[in-house]
Amino acid sequence: MSGQAGTPEAGCADVLPGSRSALDPGRAIKPGRHGLSPETVAGIQRERLIDAFVQVVSERGFAHTTISRVTEGAGVTKKTFYAHFTDLDDCFLAAYQRGMDILLRLMREAYEAAPSWPDGIHAGLRTLLAALAREPRFARASLVEVNAAGPQVRQARIDNLVRFRAFFTDPSLAPVPVAVVDAIVGGIYSAIHVQMETGEAEELPSLLPSLTYFALLPLIGREAASPYLNGDPT
Repeated sequence: MSGQAGTPEAGCADVLPGSRSALDPGRAIKPGRHGLSPETVAGIQRERLIDAFVQVVSERGFAHTTISRVTEGAGVTKKTFYAHFTDLDDCFLAAYQRGMDILLRLMREAYEAAPSWPDGIHAGLRTLLAALAREPRFARASLVEVNAAGPQVRQARIDNLVRFRAFFTDPSLAPVPVAVVDAIVGGIYSAIHVQMETGEAEELPSLLPSLTYFALLPLIGREAASPYLNGDPT
């Protein structure tokens, strides 16, 4: 998609940060009279910085990520970086929150389209694992490198994990203690994190049966949850 036509990021609502090259010629701003408004130019530059940040941090680790490397990867100046972000943590926060908003929306859509609540949990987890597998850079940044970020980013991780509670609360069932729901969310997060630390992101979908069973077991019991572990929820 050309960065010279209208809104630069239109049609990219489902694209996780880091999945597109910030230096793609289609995202370049032509010198001279390009016909773009200052707001459009700023939007293009910000999105390129976010993508470049995720690419750098996923390859080098947050400890070795510098503003110079990010601006080089985005094809912009440090002055442009500081026009959008106060520091690397601020850029990380923007990238992380953008990605989490996308993931949660995609999960919600899959969840609501399922015929039953357990099927919705299964569909939501399948969507999450598939999205992370497709975009390993964002997966590594958001699951592994986030631990090395500053307190603002780590707090955002906690806040976003709270948002996952909604998937594991069915009004038609007896109320489940929040601590139980948080344990489910935390266990799923931990399993995905371990896979990212020890294996390849492309293998994340293989966790679907186990994670669905793990999530459903304390909520609906072994008998009802077992078909999901066996790969045949029908």
